[in-house]
Amino acid sequence: MSEHTRFSFLNSQFSVLDFTAALALLIGHFLPWATHTVGPLMRSGHDLSISTNATPGAGIFLNEWFLLPLWSASILLALAGRAAPWPQRALGGAFALLIASLGLPAYPHILTAYASPDYRLQFFITLGAFALIMVIILTGKLPAWARMVCLIACAITSAVPLIGYFAVKPFIEALYRSPVGVGPGWWFTLAGVALLLTAAGAKILGQFAPKHTIQSSIATDAGLR
Repeated sequence: MSEHTRFSFLNSQFSVLDFTAALALLIGHFLPWATHTVGPLMRSGHDLSISTNATPGAGIFLNEWFLLPLWSASILLALAGRAAPWPQRALGGAFALLIASLGLPAYPHILTAYASPDYRLQFFITLGAFALIMVIILTGKLPAWARMVCLIACAITSAVPLIGYFAVKPFIEALYRSPVGVGPGWWFTLAGVALLLTAAGAKILGQFAPKHTIQSSIATDAGLR
């Protein structure tokens, strides 16, 4: 297998990992995180991104941090389709922008979000996600280091609410006056983070291995002469 063919194959595998990780984060965001025996009291990651600050005592962890996996999923979707032909890349980019838009404040709060302390951070982070997605779609192929930074950043930020959930869980239990569990949404998000770290590790190994092989070959040739 030639080096060009090998790298094309590896890149396609990394795109699959990007898409799978994005799907896991997206599904995890809308599945229950806080489970309860009473169905209406269950809270998904998206519910937590709206109601956490309204839960007495739970304001120690901001609403916005539960949106990090959603924003990461949108960026990963753009990354997964970055090397596709233009029509497919544009379609994938539109879908990524749609996912990112779910992080905007709901109407009518969005009308004044830029000036509201309660929604300003959420509003501007979503705009930042929009800008990054547009850069990925318009430029197509990103430098390897830029893609690596995106993968690691998405993994780290998506892990923040995984930890934060346990900071707010006691306050949710106090509000309900009954225990809540760790739902499938939390586990799907964890799986997405694990996939991102796997993709980053595989990419590093994929870049290092050819250099190591070439250096070994040069050293062997030099020894034979």
